[in-house]
Amino acid sequence: MKVFNKAYGAASGELMIRDLEDSVKSYNSQQGEECGKVAQINGKLVIALCTPIMKRVHTKHKFSGELVFIDASGGMDRYDCRIFMILTHSTAGGLPLGCLIVTSESREVITLALKLYQVLLPKDAYFGRGTRGPVAFLSDDCEAEKQSLHEVYPESALILCVFHLLQAICRFLWEGKNAIRKDHRPELLQLVKNMTYASSEEVLQETYATLQANDVATRYPGYIAHCEKVYNRRHMWAICYRKDLPLRGNNTNNYAEATMRILKDQIFERVRAYNIVQLLDFLLTQMTSYYERRITELANGRVDVTISRRFLPGGSISIPREMVKKVTQNTYEVRSQTDADTTYEVDMSLAMCTCFVGINGAPCKHQYAIVRLFNVTSLNFLPLNDEVQQKQMLYLATGQENVREGWFAPLKGGNVLVAHDGVNNNEVDHDVFEPVPVDSDHEQTMLDSLNTQRMLQNQFDARNKTAPATASTSNGIQVDRIATLEEGLKDTTASLIDMLKANPEEYAEPVAMFIKQFQTLKTSSAVVGALKTFGKYTGVSISLSEARKSKLRRKRGTAIKVQPAAISRRTTVLGGRRCLQTGRKPKEICTQTKRKVQGEMGTSQLMPKKRPRRAPHDLSQCVTNNENIGKNKSSKW
Repeated sequence: MKVFNKAYGAASGELMIRDLEDSVKSYNSQQGEECGKVAQINGKLVIALCTPIMKRVHTKHKFSGELVFIDASGGMDRYDCRIFMILTHSTAGGLPLGCLIVTSESREVITLALKLYQVLLPKDAYFGRGTRGPVAFLSDDCEAEKQSLHEVYPESALILCVFHLLQAICRFLWEGKNAIRKDHRPELLQLVKNMTYASSEEVLQETYATLQANDVATRYPGYIAHCEKVYNRRHMWAICYRKDLPLRGNNTNNYAEATMRILKDQIFERVRAYNIVQLLDFLLTQMTSYYERRITELANGRVDVTISRRFLPGGSISIPREMVKKVTQNTYEVRSQTDADTTYEVDMSLAMCTCFVGINGAPCKHQYAIVRLFNVTSLNFLPLNDEVQQKQMLYLATGQENVREGWFAPLKGGNVLVAHDGVNNNEVDHDVFEPVPVDSDHEQTMLDSLNTQRMLQNQFDARNKTAPATASTSNGIQVDRIATLEEGLKDTTASLIDMLKANPEEYAEPVAMFIKQFQTLKTSSAVVGALKTFGKYTGVSISLSEARKSKLRRKRGTAIKVQPAAISRRTTVLGGRRCLQTGRKPKEICTQTKRKVQGEMGTSQLMPKKRPRRAPHDLSQCVTNNENIGKNKSSKW
């Protein structure tokens, strides 16, 4: 507790508020610009953040002016503050645009947080749209959140996540008080789903009329009344009303949901923050470092093939050059592979296609065929062989603009795409480039090139390693090396002693533990292993002594718990709502699982009682099997 008090101040009260304000002022001073603001309203705390990396995404990433996701989550600190993440989409996943920390989800608190956030934004935020905000906000159905967004950004369209709509309908059907028969639920859900994905307003009206006249639906007046309320807000959730919005295939809030899991799993490692000051510190440092690494890896061509299928459509490989015709500098015509009389028009300056997939800007195989055949750059696809996009990604991550010429050049021949001179990067059409002839390889060749880059990177990392010495010089080199290591060991020990003398309160116990642990090492291999792993942490749970376990049991409420539905899907014996860790399962868990299989008695804390098999995570699978997706979840509809 003394260590936390010294590093993060008081746990609560006015002293904690002063420490929080000092932390924000210190961060603003370090960055040389205003990146955070703190305010209070009716005793509720409000914090708005817009770090340098968020400002770069605002000004240089085109999609920040088109579609913005916003979602809230809690349970990341001991006082259960609500964290609002503001994001946009990219080939690297969700990119942060801002972060709000509030102690209440009331309308006045969220509105104040958004206004403070707006003050922190640069003049050309949202890719030049400024205070008008993005074209559209996508969120779940929180009334206070929607009212606040409309008050601060009245020109932006507010649309709802399709998944949350269907999930809320599914929960309504499964709610016991509505008394809907189990065999009727899939049909009633399909009626709402037909309305959601209606291709036009006329089709939507017809499907709603079909729902009202359905024999099964008329047996449940509560269902009809509920669907009427949902239908009155159809402009916010129906797909047919989104054709003119640049959503680029995003009709769900998955980017925001994934970001919340990243925060809890990787940033906080499923451990609640000590107080709001520590919560703020993690968001300003750990979260920023995570996104810097993630974007830099994409700029360097380190791509996970499994999750990149959306941005590398394999069907475009089969589209030959003869089926693509260049009309103007940025427009093309691509013949359909299934219907010879059908032709799709593609505008690469807008990154849109007239096909069903790319009509609102989503990546499609016709766009990727043009990227592959004509070497045109596009934000809809991974920049595996695009130096212009790779430079932009590096700038978003680090702010570095002066990259050495040829640093991102492909390894297998050819030049790269060159941007037009005199183009303002803050204009909407800043991504229009002039195609330069290059060797066109398919994506497998790109991935082979990626493997070659990794091999060269490993060689580059090993450049300072000592080469094998000859017999005549090995003795001299060995003596010099031992002398150098001896001096380094003495310096390290002296530095540790100085820290112990300067701050005995903080270092006395750790040093005593270090000495005791070192004395328990009886073999040379044990000492070597301890020295090599000193200070390293892999993120995998380590074995704990019984005393340590009992101490942790007394400290309940400090871990970030998982969702209740996640417990139902577990096959591993694990009590409570703890998070499953990576690595080998603990011995006691394996033993308990074996006993459970053999039919021995087990406690109710080890496994869920009413789930003999794993519950599905896919909503469509739950509908097909006519079973619930989870339990203990409340509906917002």
